[in-house]
Amino acid sequence: MIAYVLSADWGKAAGKRAVYVAEVGARSIGRCKPPTGGWTAKALLRVAEGLSRHGAVLVGVDVVLGLPDGYWHSARKDGGRLSATFVEWLAALRPSGGFFRESRTAEEWMPERPWFRVPPGQGGLSRYKARVPGGMLRRIDRATAGKPVFAVSGFPGSVGSGTRTFWQELGPLLARERDFTVWPFEGAAASPGADGGVVLCETYPRLAYAGALADELPASALAWPKSKAAARAEGCERLVRAGWIDGHGVRLDHLECARANEDDFDALFTAAAVLRCVVERRALVSSEWVDEVAEGGMLLAGPVRPGAGRRPRRVQSKAASATMHVCPISGCSKVFRGSRAGWDKHIERPAAHPDWRADVADPAERRRLFREDFADWLA
Repeated sequence: MIAYVLSADWGKAAGKRAVYVAEVGARSIGRCKPPTGGWTAKALLRVAEGLSRHGAVLVGVDVVLGLPDGYWHSARKDGGRLSATFVEWLAALRPSGGFFRESRTAEEWMPERPWFRVPPGQGGLSRYKARVPGGMLRRIDRATAGKPVFAVSGFPGSVGSGTRTFWQELGPLLARERDFTVWPFEGAAASPGADGGVVLCETYPRLAYAGALADELPASALAWPKSKAAARAEGCERLVRAGWIDGHGVRLDHLECARANEDDFDALFTAAAVLRCVVERRALVSSEWVDEVAEGGMLLAGPVRPGAGRRPRRVQSKAASATMHVCPISGCSKVFRGSRAGWDKHIERPAAHPDWRADVADPAERRRLFREDFADWLA
């Protein structure tokens, strides 16, 4: 029985991390006070272990916990043996072996040094993607418009810097005697938390927004312009008014923090979405989105349909007093207020959207492709 959900929004800098806790029995969600110096993986798991006396604790962190299948087959050999799972592979990494250093160019890139910064200019990301058979995305990343795990910077929404920092802390903990498991590689893959104890899981905010706000589940994934204060305020207001919040008597604390910054906003919504599934007795994931060997999975991929995440909902902000349309290209925070006018000029420059059609420079062709890729958004 799941007793608690810990939700962590994880940035490279400890001061940019936020953790919320949902208590299932009390039907409450609130912010966890960070330890002196900020959150670390060790501190997060220590809190979870303290709570596990009362039942299973799910620890959701918005970092990648898995490897693209193409990369896995080229990199899983370590020290003369083959790793059986991602967890075993990460535990075997030598902190001093150079794995966490960055490759300076795509030509220099190798599986033993996979991290990189996307250089400016056309095709910068594509050159790195070409180094891995099948590209640098997992199946779940492609479905959710996610980013390559190893890209630490160079475009909006990159996940590599936070993931790299988390792996550096997590690897040594995996190699020791421990009181936690990593889903879905250990324990009950189809039902995280069913075996009790502390279970570390990957989460993704775009799934959480829909999981927390949709009238009914399953629902389509939802983008949200969280970088805008007015949109965060509107999101919190919608959460307070959500039918399931009232129906289950859920208490929401520290909403002022979620309104104030993106990190708290994401941590709150992820805790809320997972709590909703638990109290509504819904499966937290669909097995079709889970790989127990290499790629892993994301909590909420099932109650929220990953493949429908490109089209954002309209957000009506009282503060803005106008309909806001968020650019549907993943990682872009551009907001069109009142109408979509100006989208054609916005998407003409490849440098502004390095992870979408970066190899196409002709403005007319980019407009045509945008109409094709995002027809629903323009409708």
